[in-house]
Amino acid sequence: MISLKRISLFAALVALTSAAHAQVPPSSDFPPPHDGPAHDAPPPHGPGFAAVNDLEHLQRLYDMSGRDAEMNAVYHDVLSKTHDPALRHYVYVALARNQLKPANVDQAIDTIRKSLDEDIDTLDKQAAQRPKR
Repeated sequence: MISLKRISLFAALVALTSAAHAQVPPSSDFPPPHDGPAHDAPPPHGPGFAAVNDLEHLQRLYDMSGRDAEMNAVYHDVLSKTHDPALRHYVYVALARNQLKPANVDQAIDTIRKSLDEDIDTLDKQAAQRPKR
């Protein structure tokens, strides 16, 4: 039986994923996605689109082969290679989702907390770079 704690954590992850996708500005070459159901709109096209697309395809392949836990190493590899905040946020959320599959809630919480720390650090850096009025 699924505990209320796991359902709440999963709901938080879904909300984080939705928020991350909503924050990615669409390319000027494509119309903005509509507010329809998830996966109903075309994915946002931007600098990290190709990487996210590849990660989603890899995740699907690992899931289909029953080797979804192996995808965690791919996510860690991406985190070690990129400094792009949007891509890192996506990877942290995807990694936490994978960590929940075997119900490792503490590990998933630690992953989201790392993502939160990075997001706050990025916001602070952006705020420091804005011109003072």
